[in-house]
Amino acid sequence: MNKLDIWHEDTGEVLKKSLTSLAEGFTGIASTDRKEVALSVGHVLQSLRKGQFLSQLCEEWNSYRDKGRINEKYMETEQHMACLQEILNFIDNDFPDQIRFDAMKKVFLVAASETQSDRESPLPYEYLKLCRKLSSGEIILLSTMYVLETDGTLQGREMSQGNNWFNQIVLKSELQHAQLVELYHSSLEDKRLMAGLKTRPRLTSLGQKLCEFILSYEDD
Repeated sequence: MNKLDIWHEDTGEVLKKSLTSLAEGFTGIASTDRKEVALSVGHVLQSLRKGQFLSQLCEEWNSYRDKGRINEKYMETEQHMACLQEILNFIDNDFPDQIRFDAMKKVFLVAASETQSDRESPLPYEYLKLCRKLSSGEIILLSTMYVLETDGTLQGREMSQGNNWFNQIVLKSELQHAQLVELYHSSLEDKRLMAGLKTRPRLTSLGQKLCEFILSYEDD
């Protein structure tokens, strides 16, 4: 869907139409002959997951709006249009999993609530683009590091002995394998979200602020 097409439309209606369009496409697949369906199993599964994520996004958007967390005028802003286009493109084109979708959804809704940024800020869109590039493993490691830094676990004297800090990260992340932590740390370092694996791992200021933005999401 082109951004120009949705500029004057209510966001809830845009999400509803996207879900309806997906359902119609799925019905079309179901009506094809058996041979074509056999070749489209992956596409069918992808469509089902897209529908699941769109439905979640639509439901939570409407909930935020009903609770007065979203100013009606916000939907007319360039920031919102850019963020809406980004998350819809993500769902449509990127084969998202639940962890990646949750991160994108939270950034999208926090931006719309205008509690952590204002509608003129470029940061929500930048955060969305960053989250879109992250793998689920990177998100797990990023959130684990934020928790460990926030609760002071990595600052104790005993953590400076040997590889205690590294072992603690492996344990708390539930990634189980040190090699996975090293792999995801390396890619997060390339994205400027983490630093210092060989000395003392830490979030960069960008990584910390991204985590704070996501964790300000309210689901009640």
